[in-house]
Order: sequence, then structure tokens, then C-alpha cells
Amino acid sequence: MAIVRHQRHINLRLALPYVTDRRPRFPLPPSASTTTAVAASTVTIPATELERLGVLGHGNGGTVYKVQDKCTSKIYALKVIHDGGDETTRRKVYKEIDILRKTDSPHVVRCYETYEKPWGEVAILMEYMDAGNLDTLRRKKGTFSDPELADITRQILKGLSYLHGNKIIHLDIKPSNLLVNDKMQVKIADFGESMIMDRTSDLCNSYVGTCAYMSLERFDPNANGGNYNGFLADIWSLRVTLMEFFNSNAKHLNFKLNFSKIFFYSTFQKHY
Repeated sequence: MAIVRHQRHINLRLALPYVTDRRPRFPLPPSASTTTAVAASTVTIPATELERLGVLGHGNGGTVYKVQDKCTSKIYALKVIHDGGDETTRRKVYKEIDILRKTDSPHVVRCYETYEKPWGEVAILMEYMDAGNLDTLRRKKGTFSDPELADITRQILKGLSYLHGNKIIHLDIKPSNLLVNDKMQVKIADFGESMIMDRTSDLCNSYVGTCAYMSLERFDPNANGGNYNGFLADIWSLRVTLMEFFNSNAKHLNFKLNFSKIFFYSTFQKHY
């Protein structure tokens, strides 16, 4: 008589912890709420301590105020986007904040704090440049000596060299975006149209900016495969800016040429 033994199957399975119990192999980035809390705790100049002294300018859905820290009496510039503006304006503001937080150069305007109100108002606290910008200074001063223009050019080039070295292209270099103080220090500002590239060899496909200062290929994307060198585009804009200053110095001419318009019209000459 045959005896059949049934083989016992030993359960070798181990109970695994639930996914929620697992510890990540690498630390996860902080959540949005954590980031907000950290940012709030590191603010050294509370918005409530800023007294508005006057208006420095308007534009792009916001206002720039001259403000004073009540505790230290130090003067700053406060750029406020009222109610957050439209979606495009908000996107530009957050891009500018992102770039300003990443920059640290004597040739780029410094950002001290950023504020955001529950109703959507966004503000950036920046260093105050008491001489305004190169556009207002040119209108007030009239002409610049060759050494002055050489020094202005050197400072702007150092600023662009720093930005380009960090893969940042400005895309809106013009006199009104170049701030000046009473020591004739020139600093690049207004990064609403700027871009951060992955590599310095990458091509740009953004066609924003101020027309009179834009390089020719930015007007006709189809002729360039939809891409162009954004770093060289900044140099072109600086070139137009400087030619305007040299034009202001050409008193021996019986007429004054507007070089920005010449470059603008030359771009579209094939259409006329």
C-alpha cells in the first residue's frame, strides 16, 4: 500500500511595509508650504517697516517706489506689481525674482527682499540708484566725454559677461534698463524678458524685447530657423545704446541721426 505525503509549502514571503512607511533614499525637496515658511522666516526687512517716500516710475503693470527702512533709514527701490497683474506680467515678475536671487555682481542691480500679499500683489525690494537710468541721465546731461562713455561701456560689458557666464541672457538691454548712481556706477536691471539657458551654446527662440534695440534676426525668425544667439543679441542691443550716446555727442553735425530707428527700418527694408 503506497503512502502519499503532501509536500508542505513554506510561506517565504515577507511582509513589506506600506509605501507610506518607506523612507526615501534621498531627501525630497521641501514642499511649497515649507518653502514659503522658510522664505518668510529669512526676511530681514519686513514690508511693514518700509515707508514710501515717492514714485520713481511706472510701467509693465506696476510702480517703482522710493522707500525708506524705518529702522535703519536706508533708502531702497520697491517695485510693486499691483494685484499681481495679468498672467503674462506675473510670469515676468517671478522670472525676474528667480534671476535676481541667483545673481551677485557689482554690475547687476541687487535684490534684497521679495514680498507677496494674499490678494496677489508682488513686490521686489532692490538697491536704490539715485541718478536714475542712462536714458534720463542722457536727457539731463546731454553729452558725455569719451572717458565717461568708455567707463560706462566697460561696466555694462562686465555685467553682461557675468550674466552670460551664468547662462543668463537679458534680451532687453537699453538705456532705461541701465541704472546709475551718483558715483556713475552702472548696473543692469529689469529681467522681465530674460532667459536662463541650459548651455551657453544653446540658441534662443524668444522674440520679446524693445524693437528699436533688437538685433535683425529677431524680427524674422523664419529666415533663421526660429533660433538665434541670445548672447550676441545682448551685444547688439548694447551697440545700439552706445551709438545713441555717441550720436548725442556729435554736435558738429547739422542734424542728429536716430540710430535705433535706422537699425529698425533697415530690418524691414525688403518689405518697402
